[in-house]
Amino acid sequence: MSFSTEVKNELCRVSMQRTCCTRAEIYGALLHASVFSHKEIRLSAENMTVVRRLQALLQRAFFVECEPQKAGRKQQLVLTEPAQIGRVFDALGYDCKSHITYHINRNLLEEDCCIASFLRGAFLMGGTVAGPDKKSHLELKTTHQSLAGEETSLMLDLGLSPKQARRGSAYLLYFKDGASAEDFLTRIGAPHAAMELMQAKVEKNLRNTINRQVNCETANMMKAADASARQIAAIQALIDSRGEDAFPGNLWETVRLRLEYPTDSLSELAQRFDPPISKPGLSHRLKKIIELAEKED
Repeated sequence: MSFSTEVKNELCRVSMQRTCCTRAEIYGALLHASVFSHKEIRLSAENMTVVRRLQALLQRAFFVECEPQKAGRKQQLVLTEPAQIGRVFDALGYDCKSHITYHINRNLLEEDCCIASFLRGAFLMGGTVAGPDKKSHLELKTTHQSLAGEETSLMLDLGLSPKQARRGSAYLLYFKDGASAEDFLTRIGAPHAAMELMQAKVEKNLRNTINRQVNCETANMMKAADASARQIAAIQALIDSRGEDAFPGNLWETVRLRLEYPTDSLSELAQRFDPPISKPGLSHRLKKIIELAEKED
Protein backbone atom coordinates (compact mmCIF):
# COMPACT_ATOMS: atom_id res chain seq x y z
CA MET A 1 0.00 0.00 0.00
CA SER A 2 1.40 3.40 -0.99
CA PHE A 3 1.77 6.19 1.55
CA SER A 4 -0.75 8.29 -0.43
CA THR A 5 -3.29 5.47 0.00
CA GLU A 6 -2.59 5.33 3.74
CA VAL A 7 -3.11 9.09 3.99
CA LYS A 8 -6.40 8.94 2.08
CA ASN A 9 -7.61 6.08 4.24
CA GLU A 10 -6.94 8.22 7.30
CA LEU A 11 -8.79 11.16 5.73
CA CYS A 12 -11.77 8.89 5.07
CA ARG A 13 -12.07 8.30 8.81
CA VAL A 14 -12.69 11.99 9.56
CA SER A 15 -16.12 12.57 11.10
CA MET A 16 -18.93 13.82 8.84
CA GLN A 17 -21.01 15.39 11.61
CA ARG A 18 -21.06 19.02 10.42
CA THR A 19 -23.33 19.64 7.43
CA CYS A 20 -21.32 22.62 6.18
CA CYS A 21 -18.05 20.65 6.21
CA THR A 22 -19.64 17.61 4.59
CA ARG A 23 -20.87 19.78 1.73
CA ALA A 24 -17.48 21.52 1.47
CA GLU A 25 -15.61 18.21 1.28
CA ILE A 26 -17.72 16.78 -1.54
CA TYR A 27 -17.50 20.18 -3.26
CA GLY A 28 -13.70 19.88 -3.31
CA ALA A 29 -13.96 16.33 -4.64
CA LEU A 30 -16.44 17.30 -7.38
CA LEU A 31 -14.19 20.07 -8.72
CA HIS A 32 -11.49 17.41 -9.15
CA ALA A 33 -13.88 14.80 -10.57
CA SER A 34 -13.35 13.04 -13.90
CA VAL A 35 -16.52 14.75 -15.17
CA PHE A 36 -18.46 17.57 -13.52
CA SER A 37 -20.99 19.11 -15.85
CA HIS A 38 -24.70 19.90 -16.10
CA LYS A 39 -25.16 16.63 -18.02
CA GLU A 40 -23.00 14.19 -16.07
CA ILE A 41 -21.04 13.87 -12.83
CA ARG A 42 -18.46 11.13 -12.61
CA LEU A 43 -16.17 10.50 -9.61
CA SER A 44 -13.47 7.87 -10.15
CA ALA A 45 -10.94 6.29 -7.79
CA GLU A 46 -8.99 3.04 -7.43
CA ASN A 47 -9.22 3.16 -3.65
CA MET A 48 -12.54 1.63 -2.61
CA THR A 49 -12.33 3.37 0.77
CA VAL A 50 -12.31 6.71 -1.03
CA VAL A 51 -15.22 5.65 -3.25
CA ARG A 52 -17.31 4.69 -0.20
CA ARG A 53 -16.46 8.03 1.39
CA LEU A 54 -17.60 9.92 -1.72
CA GLN A 55 -20.76 7.83 -1.85
CA ALA A 56 -21.55 8.76 1.76
CA LEU A 57 -20.77 12.44 1.14
CA LEU A 58 -23.15 12.57 -1.84
CA GLN A 59 -25.91 11.06 0.24
CA ARG A 60 -25.38 13.29 3.28
CA ALA A 61 -24.82 16.55 1.41
CA PHE A 62 -27.32 16.20 -1.45
CA PHE A 63 -29.51 13.18 -0.55
CA VAL A 64 -28.28 11.53 -3.75
CA GLU A 65 -27.99 7.74 -3.83
CA CYS A 66 -25.39 6.26 -6.17
CA GLU A 67 -23.78 2.81 -6.35
CA PRO A 68 -20.18 2.27 -7.51
CA GLN A 69 -19.59 0.93 -11.00
CA LYS A 70 -16.41 -0.92 -11.97
CA ALA A 71 -14.42 0.61 -14.82
CA GLY A 72 -11.14 -1.22 -15.33
CA ARG A 73 -8.99 -0.78 -12.23
CA LYS A 74 -11.21 2.03 -10.95
CA GLN A 75 -14.60 2.32 -9.32
CA GLN A 76 -16.90 5.12 -10.46
CA LEU A 77 -19.85 7.00 -9.05
CA VAL A 78 -21.87 8.30 -12.00
CA LEU A 79 -24.82 10.70 -11.93
CA THR A 80 -26.75 11.33 -15.15
CA GLU A 81 -30.30 11.90 -13.96
CA PRO A 82 -31.19 15.61 -14.29
CA ALA A 83 -32.96 15.61 -10.91
CA GLN A 84 -29.88 14.34 -9.07
CA ILE A 85 -27.51 16.70 -10.86
CA GLY A 86 -29.96 19.52 -10.20
CA ARG A 87 -29.85 18.88 -6.44
CA VAL A 88 -26.06 18.98 -6.50
CA PHE A 89 -25.93 22.17 -8.56
CA ASP A 90 -28.55 23.92 -6.45
CA ALA A 91 -26.72 23.12 -3.22
CA LEU A 92 -23.44 24.46 -4.63
CA GLY A 93 -24.96 27.59 -6.12
CA TYR A 94 -24.50 26.66 -9.79
CA ASP A 95 -26.91 27.18 -12.67
CA CYS A 96 -27.89 23.79 -14.05
CA LYS A 97 -28.71 25.30 -17.46
CA SER A 98 -25.15 26.43 -18.21
CA HIS A 99 -21.72 24.86 -18.47
CA ILE A 100 -19.57 24.75 -15.34
CA THR A 101 -16.95 27.41 -14.92
CA TYR A 102 -14.37 26.28 -12.37
CA HIS A 103 -14.92 29.15 -9.99
CA ILE A 104 -15.18 28.34 -6.27
CA ASN A 105 -18.28 29.59 -4.51
CA ARG A 106 -16.62 31.13 -1.45
CA ASN A 107 -20.00 31.57 0.25
CA LEU A 108 -19.82 27.84 1.02
CA LEU A 109 -16.37 28.15 2.56
CA GLU A 110 -16.67 30.95 5.09
CA GLU A 111 -15.11 29.07 8.01
CA ASP A 112 -11.59 27.60 8.22
CA CYS A 113 -13.06 24.17 8.99
CA CYS A 114 -14.97 24.28 5.69
CA ILE A 115 -11.86 25.35 3.76
CA ALA A 116 -9.95 22.43 5.30
CA SER A 117 -12.79 20.09 4.40
CA PHE A 118 -12.85 21.37 0.81
CA LEU A 119 -9.10 20.74 0.50
CA ARG A 120 -9.57 17.28 2.01
CA GLY A 121 -12.06 16.42 -0.73
CA ALA A 122 -9.75 17.88 -3.36
CA PHE A 123 -6.82 15.83 -2.06
CA LEU A 124 -8.87 12.61 -2.04
CA MET A 125 -9.39 13.04 -5.78
CA GLY A 126 -6.28 14.85 -7.00
CA GLY A 127 -3.61 14.60 -4.31
CA THR A 128 -0.47 12.54 -3.77
CA VAL A 129 2.25 12.61 -1.13
CA ALA A 130 5.65 10.94 -1.02
CA GLY A 131 6.30 8.47 1.79
CA PRO A 132 8.60 9.01 4.78
CA ASP A 133 11.40 7.06 3.06
CA LYS A 134 11.41 9.43 0.07
CA LYS A 135 12.25 13.07 -0.53
CA SER A 136 9.47 15.31 0.76
CA HIS A 137 6.81 16.11 -1.86
CA LEU A 138 3.06 16.69 -1.69
CA GLU A 139 1.00 17.84 -4.64
CA LEU A 140 -2.58 18.60 -5.66
CA LYS A 141 -3.32 18.32 -9.39
CA THR A 142 -6.08 19.81 -11.53
CA THR A 143 -6.60 20.39 -15.24
CA HIS A 144 -8.10 23.84 -14.60
CA GLN A 145 -5.81 26.82 -14.14
CA SER A 146 -8.50 28.98 -12.53
CA LEU A 147 -9.19 26.27 -9.94
CA ALA A 148 -5.49 25.98 -9.10
CA GLY A 149 -5.36 29.74 -8.51
CA GLU A 150 -8.40 29.78 -6.25
CA GLU A 151 -7.21 26.76 -4.28
CA THR A 152 -3.93 28.58 -3.73
CA SER A 153 -5.94 31.41 -2.21
CA LEU A 154 -7.75 28.95 0.08
CA MET A 155 -4.45 27.50 1.28
CA LEU A 156 -3.07 30.98 1.94
CA ASP A 157 -6.12 31.63 4.13
CA LEU A 158 -5.02 28.65 6.25
CA GLY A 159 -1.43 29.90 6.48
CA LEU A 160 -0.11 27.51 3.83
CA SER A 161 2.02 28.71 0.91
CA PRO A 162 2.06 26.20 -1.97
CA LYS A 163 4.21 26.57 -5.06
CA GLN A 164 2.68 26.28 -8.52
CA ALA A 165 3.83 24.46 -11.64
CA ARG A 166 2.48 23.08 -14.88
CA ARG A 167 3.02 19.49 -16.02
CA GLY A 168 1.60 18.88 -19.48
CA SER A 169 -2.08 19.82 -19.33
CA ALA A 170 -2.16 19.67 -15.52
CA TYR A 171 -1.70 22.50 -13.04
CA LEU A 172 0.01 21.59 -9.77
CA LEU A 173 0.02 23.03 -6.30
CA TYR A 174 2.85 21.46 -4.33
CA PHE A 175 4.99 21.54 -1.21
CA LYS A 176 8.61 20.43 -1.30
CA ASP A 177 9.54 21.13 2.31
CA GLY A 178 8.52 18.60 4.93
CA ALA A 179 7.11 21.10 7.42
CA SER A 180 4.61 22.52 4.92
CA ALA A 181 3.49 19.05 3.82
CA GLU A 182 3.02 18.09 7.47
CA ASP A 183 1.01 21.26 8.16
CA PHE A 184 -1.21 20.62 5.14
CA LEU A 185 -1.93 17.02 6.14
CA THR A 186 -2.67 18.05 9.72
CA ARG A 187 -5.04 20.77 8.52
CA ILE A 188 -7.08 18.48 6.26
CA GLY A 189 -7.43 15.71 8.85
CA ALA A 190 -4.39 13.37 8.62
CA PRO A 191 -2.34 14.15 11.76
CA HIS A 192 -1.05 10.58 12.08
CA ALA A 193 0.41 10.68 8.58
CA ALA A 194 1.92 14.10 9.33
CA MET A 195 3.49 12.70 12.51
CA GLU A 196 4.92 9.77 10.55
CA LEU A 197 6.60 12.19 8.14
CA MET A 198 7.88 14.28 11.04
CA GLN A 199 9.25 11.25 12.88
CA ALA A 200 11.03 10.03 9.75
CA LYS A 201 12.62 13.46 9.33
CA VAL A 202 13.80 13.47 12.97
CA GLU A 203 15.26 9.96 12.60
CA LYS A 204 17.03 10.95 9.38
CA ASN A 205 18.52 14.05 11.01
CA LEU A 206 19.63 11.95 13.99
CA ARG A 207 21.29 9.38 11.72
CA ASN A 208 23.07 12.15 9.83
CA THR A 209 24.28 13.70 13.08
CA ILE A 210 25.55 10.35 14.35
CA ASN A 211 27.27 9.64 11.03
CA ARG A 212 28.98 13.02 11.12
CA GLN A 213 30.15 12.42 14.67
CA VAL A 214 31.41 8.92 13.83
CA ASN A 215 33.20 10.21 10.74
CA CYS A 216 34.77 13.01 12.76
CA GLU A 217 35.88 10.65 15.53
CA THR A 218 37.24 8.18 12.97
CA ALA A 219 39.19 10.94 11.26
CA ASN A 220 40.59 12.09 14.59
CA MET A 221 41.58 8.53 15.51
CA MET A 222 43.31 8.06 12.16
CA LYS A 223 45.09 11.38 12.57
CA ALA A 224 46.21 10.41 16.08
CA ALA A 225 47.38 6.98 14.86
CA ASP A 226 49.40 8.56 12.02
CA ALA A 227 51.00 11.02 14.44
CA SER A 228 51.85 8.22 16.89
CA ALA A 229 53.40 6.15 14.07
CA ARG A 230 55.60 9.10 13.04
CA GLN A 231 56.65 9.68 16.63
CA ILE A 232 57.54 6.02 17.20
CA ALA A 233 59.43 5.88 13.90
CA ALA A 234 61.46 8.95 14.94
CA ILE A 235 62.19 7.39 18.36
CA GLN A 236 63.33 4.10 16.81
CA ALA A 237 65.56 5.91 14.32
CA LEU A 238 67.31 7.86 17.11
CA ILE A 239 67.72 4.73 19.26
CA ASP A 240 69.18 2.81 16.30
CA SER A 241 71.66 5.56 15.50
CA ARG A 242 72.64 6.92 18.91
CA GLY A 243 71.01 4.73 21.53
CA GLU A 244 69.22 6.04 24.59
CA ASP A 245 71.79 8.81 24.95
CA ALA A 246 70.07 10.59 22.04
CA PHE A 247 67.40 11.80 24.44
CA PRO A 248 67.97 14.45 27.12
CA GLY A 249 66.71 13.51 30.57
CA ASN A 250 63.32 15.24 30.28
CA LEU A 251 62.60 13.47 26.98
CA TRP A 252 63.39 9.92 28.04
CA GLU A 253 60.19 9.60 30.07
CA THR A 254 58.25 10.76 27.00
CA VAL A 255 60.03 8.18 24.84
CA ARG A 256 59.37 5.37 27.32
CA LEU A 257 55.65 6.16 27.65
CA ARG A 258 55.10 6.59 23.90
CA LEU A 259 56.72 3.22 23.18
CA GLU A 260 54.76 1.55 25.97
CA TYR A 261 51.38 3.10 24.97
CA PRO A 262 51.50 3.54 21.17
CA THR A 263 47.72 3.85 20.73
CA ASP A 264 47.16 6.52 23.38
CA SER A 265 45.95 9.95 22.29
CA LEU A 266 47.98 12.96 23.44
CA SER A 267 45.48 13.63 26.21
CA GLU A 268 45.63 10.03 27.46
CA LEU A 269 49.42 9.87 27.27
CA ALA A 270 49.84 13.18 29.09
CA GLN A 271 47.91 11.76 32.06
CA ARG A 272 50.38 8.84 32.42
CA PHE A 273 53.22 11.13 33.52
CA ASP A 274 53.94 11.46 37.23
CA PRO A 275 52.84 14.11 37.80
CA PRO A 276 50.64 14.49 34.72
CA ILE A 277 51.68 17.13 32.22
CA SER A 278 49.64 19.29 29.87
CA LYS A 279 48.70 18.21 26.38
CA PRO A 280 50.53 21.20 24.79
CA GLY A 281 53.60 20.35 26.90
CA LEU A 282 53.60 16.75 25.66
CA SER A 283 53.05 17.88 22.08
CA HIS A 284 56.08 20.15 22.36
CA ARG A 285 58.27 17.26 23.62
CA LEU A 286 57.17 14.93 20.82
CA LYS A 287 57.82 17.60 18.19
CA LYS A 288 61.31 18.04 19.62
CA ILE A 289 61.94 14.29 19.28
CA ILE A 290 60.86 14.40 15.62
CA GLU A 291 63.13 17.41 15.01
CA LEU A 292 66.08 15.48 16.51
CA ALA A 293 65.37 12.55 14.19
CA GLU A 294 65.19 14.86 11.16
CA LYS A 295 68.57 16.35 12.03
CA GLU A 296 70.05 12.85 12.11
CA ASP A 297 68.78 12.27 8.57
